[in-house]
Amino acid sequence: MRVGSRSRFVQSYTKSVMVRISGLEKREAPWHLRWFYGVMRKMFGKDLTPVKIQMRKPGLVWGSIAMEAGMGRKRRVSLRYIQLAKVRTASCIGCPF
Repeated sequence: MRVGSRSRFVQSYTKSVMVRISGLEKREAPWHLRWFYGVMRKMFGKDLTPVKIQMRKPGLVWGSIAMEAGMGRKRRVSLRYIQLAKVRTASCIGCPF
């Protein structure tokens, strides 16, 4: 094996490993979760990438909704402030949503 061909193999291997998961747009999402895009835009002003990726697994989305609803019953802080804290934390740690 020549040095040049090995270099191309390593380059092609690293390119295939570094694939990112793309999020689902509203038209690609399951029909029963499309309403969530409107809620997200109203709350944040744009579609957040982590949520778009979660849309690939509807069970995960419904579980998150159920968890937030369950925690909301005993909430002492407004949902608006909780979401603001999540967004602020993500921006502080460099999460490019």
